[in-house]
Amino acid sequence: MTRYFITGTGTGIGKSYFSALFAQKLTAEGQTVRYIKPVATGFPEDDDAAFVAKQAGLTAADAVTLYTAAEPASPCFVFDPFPFAECVGRIEALSADRDAVLVESAGGLAVPLGQRRYNYHFALELGLEVILVVPNRLGCLSDAIVYGHFAKRHKLALSAIALNDHFAANAREADRNAAVIAEHYTSQTMYRFDAAFM
Repeated sequence: MTRYFITGTGTGIGKSYFSALFAQKLTAEGQTVRYIKPVATGFPEDDDAAFVAKQAGLTAADAVTLYTAAEPASPCFVFDPFPFAECVGRIEALSADRDAVLVESAGGLAVPLGQRRYNYHFALELGLEVILVVPNRLGCLSDAIVYGHFAKRHKLALSAIALNDHFAANAREADRNAAVIAEHYTSQTMYRFDAAFM
């Protein structure tokens, strides 16, 4: 079994769209897939699990959200406290019978959950391979490099960069950014996708 933590440099950058595409890819390779959103705020208007299920052709049982809040805010503002240990246990239980598990963060890599816990603690606690989604736009080089250093400092297993070309002003800028990021991440897989999801 391979387990991935799909996170990013922020919110509204295409993590759920990439999750759906990645789930489709793994399913086409013959793997059984489960998508898990540990926490979703702005719910149910913003229901990433339902979106991923529909786009990737997963059943409702294979695209699940564990904890929800109506307010579209950082989890640290809407949970008191956030049930981190319980959440990790539920992810473990849901991971047991699938070839691949995709765990998607709410917001970016360092979003606080509360009580000195952050999104990246899911990857550490569960030993997940990290896929960092980066919007391909002005400023993305700094974001990608800084987040890479952050991942290394916290001993995260950064396995891939997923560059969302939807944000690029034009193909030339998109390709230039991708080339520089690829030079910095020679040991990681580079995915490029174009997700119009707003």
